[in-house]
Amino acid sequence: MVQIHEYTIGVAAEPLHRYCLGGYHPTRLHDRLHDGRYEIVQKLGFGAFSTVWFARDIAKEQNVGIKIIAADKSDEASRELGVLQALRDRGDPGHPGHRHVSHIAESFHVQGPNGRHLCVVMDVLGPAVSSVAARCPNYRLDGNRARSISRQLLLAVDYLHSLSVAHGDIHMGNVLFCLPDAETVSRENTIQLFGAPQIGKIARKDGRPLPPGMPGYLVEQAEISPRIYPHLCEIKLVDFGEAFFFADPPSSISTPLSLHPPELVFQRPLSEAVDLWNLGATTYELVTGRTPFEADFDDKDLIPQFQKVIGDLPEEWLQEALATGAVENASDYSSADYFLSLEEEIRRSYFDGYKTETLQLGEAELKTLGKYLRKLLIINPDHRATTGQLLDDAWVSYEGRDPTSAE
Repeated sequence: MVQIHEYTIGVAAEPLHRYCLGGYHPTRLHDRLHDGRYEIVQKLGFGAFSTVWFARDIAKEQNVGIKIIAADKSDEASRELGVLQALRDRGDPGHPGHRHVSHIAESFHVQGPNGRHLCVVMDVLGPAVSSVAARCPNYRLDGNRARSISRQLLLAVDYLHSLSVAHGDIHMGNVLFCLPDAETVSRENTIQLFGAPQIGKIARKDGRPLPPGMPGYLVEQAEISPRIYPHLCEIKLVDFGEAFFFADPPSSISTPLSLHPPELVFQRPLSEAVDLWNLGATTYELVTGRTPFEADFDDKDLIPQFQKVIGDLPEEWLQEALATGAVENASDYSSADYFLSLEEEIRRSYFDGYKTETLQLGEAELKTLGKYLRKLLIINPDHRATTGQLLDDAWVSYEGRDPTSAE
């Protein structure tokens, strides 16, 4: 296994040890993929199992995003690819949520020294909502934009659920802003938008050759100019690595610990209702700048927080979890010591410690938000509201809703 301390790397980028048999494909700038059709131009990002690139479609003379998946995750029968193909083939462009979901254009494979990699061609998108929020006053979006995005996100989930698809991993890092004219921007303007690619040569400190399958350099993730952040308003839901069809739910999903829905915490059967819980938790974070619940190492710390913030924890859930060993201690409530009821938490998270003149939402709007979240943040997944029931809720149906909507 690669020992990072044995190497010098000039830029911050993806984990070097993943350039191994079964890992990342060693992609370089100006590489041509898929019989020369796509030219790699810039690095957009990376995850544990993929790198994402800005590329030029030579045949169509337009820009695309290409996700190159690690070889050990590139099985063509993978759940993610099956979901993406279903969305492409069965999706209804007339549904108002269609524009708020990232769709696959095509897929292909590339053979490299680390194996055979699935490549997925998709939209070119901008920064994550979480990244933009981190640069805003009070480290969160202004209230009206947060409210607009929460509606767009609801429409996205309504669209997926209309196709019997659950996303499984909704959070602010998987909600990306659209970039105006990104498909057609010229190479020169691409540099203005993303900056010139920053590369860092990889070298062993002992002077020995690099292992097979490791690139000669890494490319730093591009950072879109913050000057355009105030102009970003439309979003798309991305990353279908945890997505599943309603008829075939997984036994578990990987999503940020603090966003684990109760059925995952209690190790009960999962369903599309996980999206409704995470829609509520993400909406809370969009407005307040923090998640409604907090867990650092163990999702069982969420249990007393659920009870204190939203209540109605089914006693049979707790007893069953104790009997199976899913929960070991039902009496330790220390992780919830400083939590209040949902409505009080919303108010405290939004108002406390912030200058009144920097806040766009008042008491009435926060009460409306609280009523909306009460329909989503419900312990029993069978009792959560459906997306269809939420579309006319006052929180998302207000007059100033989604300025990008063509409804």
